[in-house]
Amino acid sequence: MSAGSKARKGPVAPQQDDGLDSVRETLRTQVSEILRVNIGKLSEIPQHLVYDHVLDTPDLLHECFQTFRNQPDLFRKVVFRKDKRPATQGDDELWCGRTLDHVVALVVRASARRYFREALPAPPPPPMVVEPPPSILHKTAIKLGIKKPIHRAPYVAPQGPGDKLYTVFRDNLRFEWQVPLIPSYSSLTPSIVRVLGPRILKLREPTQIDILANEGLGPDGRLPLLLEDARRLRAVDGSIDSNALMEAFTKQGLDAIFPDLDDVALRKAVSQIAVMETKAVDMIFPALEYALKPVTVFLFAAYYKLELKGFRQAFGSHCALWAVQKLSKHLETQRPWPRSMPGMKSATLAALAHAIDLDSGMPASAPVRAAPKSVTGVPSNAAVPSMASAPPPAPPSLKKPAAPPSKADLERASRRAKPLTSAGAR
Repeated sequence: MSAGSKARKGPVAPQQDDGLDSVRETLRTQVSEILRVNIGKLSEIPQHLVYDHVLDTPDLLHECFQTFRNQPDLFRKVVFRKDKRPATQGDDELWCGRTLDHVVALVVRASARRYFREALPAPPPPPMVVEPPPSILHKTAIKLGIKKPIHRAPYVAPQGPGDKLYTVFRDNLRFEWQVPLIPSYSSLTPSIVRVLGPRILKLREPTQIDILANEGLGPDGRLPLLLEDARRLRAVDGSIDSNALMEAFTKQGLDAIFPDLDDVALRKAVSQIAVMETKAVDMIFPALEYALKPVTVFLFAAYYKLELKGFRQAFGSHCALWAVQKLSKHLETQRPWPRSMPGMKSATLAALAHAIDLDSGMPASAPVRAAPKSVTGVPSNAAVPSMASAPPPAPPSLKKPAAPPSKADLERASRRAKPLTSAGAR
């Protein structure tokens, strides 16, 4: 942090607590004053209360982080490195000896701890039991060594639920993007946080935290289905797990765009989708970036449009894999995929028509190329026979031999008129 806060403490041996005290002092004074001047919500808060007020309010702390990131010049005289340059990177070592990432984690943890304690207060402590002082006889026995003095351990208040949650959460409270999630974090149990460990950092939306809090973890520590990608739909052998597919349809509310799929039709659709050709699944899932909702909508939209016979022809065990590959390549060119489920359904039907005949499920025929335009001065193909259509001439060795002259031909030749003799010969 700033050199001023460091200088006030004088030269001391480098200790962790001294560095943290310097950080907290700068945050309470100089940084708080900058924030109070530049954020309207803090303008009416007394300067000595700004620090506590910000840490008690995660939404306000998030706004302060945005101010720090968007307007770094405001803090250039307070937050700088040892070479006096402004600190912008997380691993930059500040004047106080701490990195910027360390200071951010310090603030995030302080805010989370306060919020957890407020949202999950500790139960009231039991009433104090006042024991009577030892009698004179007892004191005399202690002096004579007959009895030992009674040593009572100091009373330690039990940890409240907020403190327990913070204890298991602490190592994974490190980033400023977690600040808006602190209210949602408070709805989790310490056991869920302990089992998840660093995996909790993959959940960056409040709705995801709410799903985790409502459904909990599976018996094997797996996240709820809606918090994982489309790989969760696949069974061990590579096929599609019908139970997972049914759960994905139900929990994502796909009945809103497939109202005609009642319970019987839905089970029939799931049973047919589950026996898709695994090689076709290997092509389609990556093309949709393994996103759970787009993949689920694609599968049911394909079955809904092609129906049973067409779906088997297009994606069954005897499907044309080259057509599925053509489809997957086309899906890759359509990114980003629509965010709404009706948009996903429409995009699926358009992509299917690019590679598959929607009436039969057969591969779509290749487009017919237009005939070349005629050029002036050059005979057309109708006037000049094509070399591809005209048979090639036979070689001389394969030509049929001439037939021998017949008897009639010889007689005809003998009757030919002889040449006239000259007059002198007569």
